[in-house]
Amino acid sequence: MSIVGLGSPIALVTGIVAAATALLGLYIGYQAYRGLQRNEERSMRWLSTGMILLFGLAYTLAVVGQGLLAFRIFPVHFQNIIRLLVRVVQLSGLLCIAYSLRIATRQ
Repeated sequence: MSIVGLGSPIALVTGIVAAATALLGLYIGYQAYRGLQRNEERSMRWLSTGMILLFGLAYTLAVVGQGLLAFRIFPVHFQNIIRLLVRVVQLSGLLCIAYSLRIATRQ
């Protein structure tokens, strides 16, 4: 068994940590959504949307994309497309959070 290949202990631990990160990100996004339901302010809407995108969707997309590549469901040349999608979702989430902070300081 190789040290860094698909079936290696390092790859297994990396996969477990990535899955745990995605699950935690979805939990944070869910809590942000619950906060939005309690407090229907415009800034909270943008904040929760940003947190869902950044912590929930981006991590989940990265883990699922990596799994699809690792198990050769998608060809390797899709790696850069998946990486771009993850980065666009992250940027969108950060922009939503930054906008929510901008709105909150004006109120």
